[in-house]
Amino acid sequence: MNHPRVGSGDGVLAQRGRITAVGTHRPRTAFVLSGGASLAAAQVGMLQALYEHRIEPDLLVGTSAGALNAAFIASRPQTAATARMLARIWGDLRREDLFPVSMSALIGGFCGRRDHLVPDRGLRALTHRYLEFADLAEAPIPLHVVAFDLNEGREVLLSEGPAVDSIAASASIPGIYPAVAMGERRLVDGGVVNNAPISHAVALGAERIYVLPAQRRDRPSERPAKTALDAAIYGLGLLVTSRLESDIARYAGDAEIVVMPAPNSAGVQPTSFEHSGALIAEALAAGRRELGAQSGHPHLRLVSDSRDGLPAQRRRRPLAARETVSARALYAQKKGS
Repeated sequence: MNHPRVGSGDGVLAQRGRITAVGTHRPRTAFVLSGGASLAAAQVGMLQALYEHRIEPDLLVGTSAGALNAAFIASRPQTAATARMLARIWGDLRREDLFPVSMSALIGGFCGRRDHLVPDRGLRALTHRYLEFADLAEAPIPLHVVAFDLNEGREVLLSEGPAVDSIAASASIPGIYPAVAMGERRLVDGGVVNNAPISHAVALGAERIYVLPAQRRDRPSERPAKTALDAAIYGLGLLVTSRLESDIARYAGDAEIVVMPAPNSAGVQPTSFEHSGALIAEALAAGRRELGAQSGHPHLRLVSDSRDGLPAQRRRRPLAARETVSARALYAQKKGS
């Protein structure tokens, strides 16, 4: 019997196993949205395809640009109309909205007067404009965003606390945007260590996980980066591409993992938004094909192999080297110090 491929990036059910009939129980479902700067526009097409097939999340886990998309849908109807609204926002974005590089910023960065090249005013303004809740804990669909603590060198999961600050922290590409101070911590882009945080979705109890990647992992850019910003973001992406593959293999026994197909983004610079519409359209078409193929067998799903022929026991693994923290607690710590 042919097994489905694992982690191919082609939008397959990423579990080695056999097809087994199951009941009508709806598994606890998570959407995991990765980072990818402007390439994360593709996630909008994936979301629309999921909504068209009436697939909705019980929880959302996002990092970097994926945290922005997750925050937008967390308080809105889980419908194709919401995805189309998000598509219009992406279509209106321009490089200068989020990456307004100035000569003074460049000189300050090179001379050591600042630790970043781009102010985060645009990022915060965009987040504030479309958020419908002030605290992460108020999101109608539970929202969790991943950041990285520079001081302690560890990953943190933010599930409550000031929403704009938390999302800005998750999306603050180190060296590009300033770190976000929370208590004694200095937080930056969670994609540094966990660009597609499957591990957190598993720890939060997800039984079925839809991964929405921003780019294909098996096809690096065919064109060199045009700017230093693009080169920095692209280099960061290369450092974390293997994480998704290893997490799929590690957590295949804990949850059913579906990796949505990502569009071909070769030649698209990660700070350029002029291709957002094309990325969304390609991701939507690919998502429709993939989910349409799966919907032909609504009573079937994949279960892990086990020695006795029964489904493997699903386990909840602790996040050994990670830490789930509250952004509110971090601010309380800062206030009390």
